[in-house]
Amino acid sequence: MSVILHEERDACGLTLIVSADPDPVNPRAEFEQLGTLVCWHRRYALGDKYDWSSPEEFEAAMEECRHVRLPVFMYDHSGITIATAPFSCSWDSGQIGWIFVEWTKLRAAFPKLRRHADLETEGKRVLRAEIAELDQYLTGDVWCARIETPDGDVRDSCCGFFGGGYAIEEGRRMLADCAEDFRREQLEAFVEMVEAERPDLVPPE
Repeated sequence: MSVILHEERDACGLTLIVSADPDPVNPRAEFEQLGTLVCWHRRYALGDKYDWSSPEEFEAAMEECRHVRLPVFMYDHSGITIATAPFSCSWDSGQIGWIFVEWTKLRAAFPKLRRHADLETEGKRVLRAEIAELDQYLTGDVWCARIETPDGDVRDSCCGFFGGGYAIEEGRRMLADCAEDFRREQLEAFVEMVEAERPDLVPPE
């Protein structure tokens, strides 16, 4: 049974249900990424495709190109979680690699940023966001939102929301859109019922 994160009903009886995405996509495989994730781990294949066979080869290559990078750490205990900052428990965690972006690629992505410091800051912001998104995938923080009528019919649904807060926010927008159409349909159904059962109340054309 799918885990339900959030449920709420609006005034016209529609219900928003936010539940776990049963088949989330890996953002490193399906979404365009600015950074390259390079990891070495005995049990988990978390990184992107690369040609370096060891951390030493990677470090040697990085000395030859200008880049921005951040360390990547993993905590492994009843599931895995990753971050760009160390975890407090050193026993079950440690650095597993790096995420980096070449300077030429960074400049192409943000052509309006001219200052070195601004480019570096923006590059690190994007790299942190990419690791945070991958962590959401690894920890199951990916959600579906659906809108149901009082009869249990699904009016709208969408999956692939990374982050519970974002899923609830987008679900509420879906709920508001569906509610407008649902109220109009209810009103039209009421008018049709009146016309059918009480034609004497319908004004002549």
